[in-house]
Amino acid sequence: MSHHKKHHVRQHHWINGTLATVEHFFDSLDEAIEHANASEAHTVKVYDEDGQLAHIVTPDGTETYA
Repeated sequence: MSHHKKHHVRQHHWINGTLATVEHFFDSLDEAIEHANASEAHTVKVYDEDGQLAHIVTPDGTETYA
């Protein structure tokens, strides 16, 4: 049985002090990067079809508790 590899986007959100991770899958790397760039998540990582990190998005400013 053949398994079609997909590119995926892993988003990390802080919700009430708990880190939540959500993954989305795409057929093309361009679609995955476009989705990542539009995300409002704390950190977004795009992995290629072989599971290698291809792109990362982090917020412009970081909030601190201090």
